[in-house]
Amino acid sequence: MSTISTTTGQPDPRETANAPIPLRRQFWGWFYYGVPNLLVFGLLGSVLFFGHHTGWKMPKLSELRGTSVVAPDDWCSEHLVPESICIECNTELHPKPKEVGFCRLHGVNECVTCHPELAQSTGAAKLPAYDTVRAIGVMSRPENNSRDGLHKRRIQFATIESATKSGIDIDVAQERRMSDAISANGQIMFDPTRLAHLSPRAAGTVAAVFKTTGDEVQQGDILALVDATLVGQAKSQLLQAVVQVQLKRSNVERLQSAGAGVPARSLVEAESALQEAEIALLSGHQALVNLGFDVPDGLENRDAKSIAEELRLLGIPARLVASSSSVARTTNLIPIRAPYEGVVVASDVVVGEVVDATKLLFTVADPSRVLLTLNVRQEDGKYMKPDLPVVFHPDDGSPDVTGRIAWVSPAIDEHTRTLQVRANLDDSTSRLRDKTFGTGRIVLRDEPNAIVVPLEAVQSTSDAAFIFVRDRNFLKEGSPKAFHVRQVRLGARDDKYVELLGGVLPGEVIATKGSPVLLAQLLRSNLGAGCGCHDH
Repeated sequence: MSTISTTTGQPDPRETANAPIPLRRQFWGWFYYGVPNLLVFGLLGSVLFFGHHTGWKMPKLSELRGTSVVAPDDWCSEHLVPESICIECNTELHPKPKEVGFCRLHGVNECVTCHPELAQSTGAAKLPAYDTVRAIGVMSRPENNSRDGLHKRRIQFATIESATKSGIDIDVAQERRMSDAISANGQIMFDPTRLAHLSPRAAGTVAAVFKTTGDEVQQGDILALVDATLVGQAKSQLLQAVVQVQLKRSNVERLQSAGAGVPARSLVEAESALQEAEIALLSGHQALVNLGFDVPDGLENRDAKSIAEELRLLGIPARLVASSSSVARTTNLIPIRAPYEGVVVASDVVVGEVVDATKLLFTVADPSRVLLTLNVRQEDGKYMKPDLPVVFHPDDGSPDVTGRIAWVSPAIDEHTRTLQVRANLDDSTSRLRDKTFGTGRIVLRDEPNAIVVPLEAVQSTSDAAFIFVRDRNFLKEGSPKAFHVRQVRLGARDDKYVELLGGVLPGEVIATKGSPVLLAQLLRSNLGAGCGCHDH
């Protein structure tokens, strides 16, 4: 029995502490404090076991659900496909063709033009329809490094769907017209041989004006008349020479008919005088010709009155004489005529103005005959030669016109470092204007059957250009979904396409959109990044 404390009347606590604990209470106490610790240690043990067997990697949700179809170790992280189907790691799955090396003719490795058996065409390989080697030599082309080895690689996808999801789009190498051309800024100008600056041949006063700026003229049309004293003097001298010839000739004929009764000296003197008169006649005739007149022959056989009447308004149509009373009153008129069909592009003359040979009265041009002057870069000068085709695009929006090079300057401009090239343009519709600026394309080569691909299909590194050609069996069930890396030789280009002078044949399927992704994967795998599965 327990004792009772004498002071408090309660059981003694020392005896209570030393009293034995019932067995039932001992069991529930152990369960309450021990089971949580066991659970914690069990959980830690499970984590250690699971981590050891999974390489301490979290499983994918599909694996937790039991839907995974790829074994954890069957993945080539270098080429991003299951290693069991990786044709780069297991070349026996899709053997590479025998290497043929670098083609010096086309400047590419593994040349499909020289070795069409390398082409990835579904049918028989189609060779280029033109001489690509000759086309390469037309002008300088970007070159490929013969030691570059990226062409030996292939880019593979696990499935067709994975290629599509990567943004890869395709096109077919095709044939279309392309041309190699040199572009240069240029300016239109009237043909200097069909641009006339007209001035009077003798000083005088403007008597009449018949044409002005903008008027169309025909060859021989009179633009204006100038009253020049020199013309009157020349006409008078010619008339006097005609009369003297007629007189001297009559005297010689009279002496010759007289027979032996005439002294020989007198006959010689008469013949000498006739010759002098004939020389004066020729001189007077030439003086009027030099002034632009068309003087009739045989004047010495006509009477002086009829000659004087003809010389008075020599070369001036009667209708012009009738239109102006001032014209009919003088014999000193010299006409200003149009040398050819064209347009008066400038005139600076009024009636009554005093002019001389230094005064520019009219400018007549043939607008259907224009020249193009191009300023070609010095480095492109080596390609310039006569008769090359030229296409000119005016800056004012006029339709393009064509022509051919007529002249290449032998000198380089010291200020602009450009070479002047002139071309004759066919502008029979007179659309072009003098001093029109624009851009000219000098065509070095025009090829109607050039092999082309879209611009976005071509990728390049520092020393080579590439395209990605789809394997011929890409769409077949069970075949590798691969693109072959192909070196290419670049040719002509426009705003959509680029010509390939080597490295591809018509009909081959190439990657276009998304090809930068393929290049990135190519460069990545070329660095040997990833798991190093070549050692597996």
